Amino acid sequence: MKKRDLVALFSFILATQIFAAFLTYNFLIFRIEVPKYEPFGNLTLEQASLNALSLLIPVIIFTLGFILVLKLFGISFFKILALLISLLLIFLLNPFFFYIILANFLPELLNLIISYALTFLLMAFVVYSFIKQKVWPSNIASFFACSELGCLFALMFSPPTLYLIPLFFLLYDIFAVFFGPLKILIKELKRGIKVKKKRKVKAKKGISLGIFIANVGGFSIGSGDLVFYSLFASAAFLLGNLPGLISMLLVLNAGVLLNLILLAKYKKPLPGLPIPLALGLIVLLVL
Repeated sequence: MKKRDLVALFSFILATQIFAAFLTYNFLIFRIEVPKYEPFGNLTLEQASLNALSLLIPVIIFTLGFILVLKLFGISFFKILALLISLLLIFLLNPFFFYIILANFLPELLNLIISYALTFLLMAFVVYSFIKQKVWPSNIASFFACSELGCLFALMFSPPTLYLIPLFFLLYDIFAVFFGPLKILIKELKRGIKVKKKRKVKAKKGISLGIFIANVGGFSIGSGDLVFYSLFASAAFLLGNLPGLISMLLVLNAGVLLNLILLAKYKKPLPGLPIPLALGLIVLLVL
């Protein structure tokens, strides 16, 4: 493991968290209300647990669906599906977030035009990444999408749901990577890449899957990990302002760094959520 590769990935992760907190700050400045995600209520641990399960179950189904597509139709069709979903998410998310950021500087009509122009530019980046199989354009799109989703979820979740959703997902992440759907998905992706190489398809550093995977410094990190890291940064800022954010960045990223060291040491897929989120939950509970 080269030191510069580790620094590159760590810097990318940290940047998504800081940008998510910046987005959250803009929501507070403009007093934008985001509906809370509380389909079962949020007064008891039982209600919060049901809220968490109502998000976890669709994620499991979505992952299993991806595996089925990969097995039945191969990696090329899988990549097309990932591309289309990525483009849809970018189109739905980015105009709104760009508009909020630029509202500080631009009149309304010009802001709207530039926000959509930047959104289409990001979409073009993802398409270019898909065609050329270069990872840096999709990394840029992944950076924005994961920061935005992290910010949005932090605004949507309130305690105790805010505590239980990460807890449920970190427990699932352990199972999924070592025994469950993510292990199968990673195995199928590797098999698909090997088939491509046998067909003399030129190999690149990493594989472009839209916003779903960021490839930085020779490492691959899933968008789910980045979203949760960003969520924790935004939530800490909401609960504890700047001191809360700084505390979260220090503690959570100590867990991220430990994860990266273990990843480099064992050279096999490891769950990216348990250590950072366990440490981050302690900070949230204190705040």
